[in-house]
Amino acid sequence: MSSKGHYKTLFAYHWHTTNQLIESAAKLSEEDYHFELDDSTGSIHEKLLHILRADNGWREGLITGAQQRPLSRKAYPDLKSLKLGFENEQAAWDEFLDSLSEAEINANVTLSRSDGAEFCWGCWQVLQHLVIHGMQHHAEIAERLTALGQSPGNLDFIFFTP
Repeated sequence: MSSKGHYKTLFAYHWHTTNQLIESAAKLSEEDYHFELDDSTGSIHEKLLHILRADNGWREGLITGAQQRPLSRKAYPDLKSLKLGFENEQAAWDEFLDSLSEAEINANVTLSRSDGAEFCWGCWQVLQHLVIHGMQHHAEIAERLTALGQSPGNLDFIFFTP
């Protein structure tokens, strides 16, 4: 499999898992969905918003070479708005991944933060980071949903079929 095919598959899995979590979260009461744990890990809503903001920020950074302002919290007050945000982000990522060549995936990219600091990574490293970052938070959300009686089911990659 090509690098491009590999990352397209991993991102398809990322969106699939996100959608499973959203479907399970939709069965919760508003109170449970927005409940902030005492350990500062945030609510299910905050974790989903964090994933969306990271997905968007890194994609925009790869396109522009510069850190962008994070998506507004006010634009995503509830699960319905987050679901739409993820649908839009998935479409944007699909378009972006389609536009990349194998050489671009394996090339280094320089990204500038808003404070002027610059970092250089392989594009593939950023793509891999996003998938792993998402999976970390997916697992945290899945654990919380399960504790609330709304398990998202099996999230293992091996059972995912694109």
